[in-house]
Amino acid sequence: VRAMVGGRDYGESQFNRATDALRQPGSSFKPYVYTAALMTGKFKPNTIVVDGPICIGNWCPQNYGRSYAGRIPLITALTRSLNTVAVKLAETIGRGRIVNLAHAMGVKSELKITRALPLGAAEVTVLDQATGYAVFASGGMSVDPHAVIEMRTPAGDPVWSFAQNGPKPHQVIPPDIIAMINPMLNSVVENGTGRRAMIPGTKVSGKTGTTNA
Repeated sequence: VRAMVGGRDYGESQFNRATDALRQPGSSFKPYVYTAALMTGKFKPNTIVVDGPICIGNWCPQNYGRSYAGRIPLITALTRSLNTVAVKLAETIGRGRIVNLAHAMGVKSELKITRALPLGAAEVTVLDQATGYAVFASGGMSVDPHAVIEMRTPAGDPVWSFAQNGPKPHQVIPPDIIAMINPMLNSVVENGTGRRAMIPGTKVSGKTGTTNA
């Protein structure tokens, strides 16, 4: 971790909001949902899904624009951050599968399984999201957040190094799945809700996430 902002003024508050403050990630949680769906083998970026009304009990989630797109490819649903499709995916593959994947990707916070889980209702920390998203950037390999690279004695002799003594990365998401989800997340930035994150000359993948207030 090269930089961390835990608050505005350490003298005023020592509470680290990057590591300890739980907040709803909103739609920035959806990449876990879509990745879990791709990993079942039943979905591909061009799989046609239906954006339409859905109710689970008395809960009827709606899209941000209060409208429906009908039959669209999966990549378009993520690009446009459609809520109904994310909820339908979670109902199809099971919410537990999504939680298990998010934890495998490095999210440490407890994720409560509710109907609104795929829309980012479960609370996480900023570090949780940074760690989870780093797995997309690492080709699907696990990432262990750390601030110390190595420790040495006053004489300069090494006593510990992350490269040698830290946890070894392992494959969390298969490379063929990464090859599908990353272009979908790139489409979010280039064609969807994340256009403000575009960097000229650089391929950027990401996901927007908004919640109340």
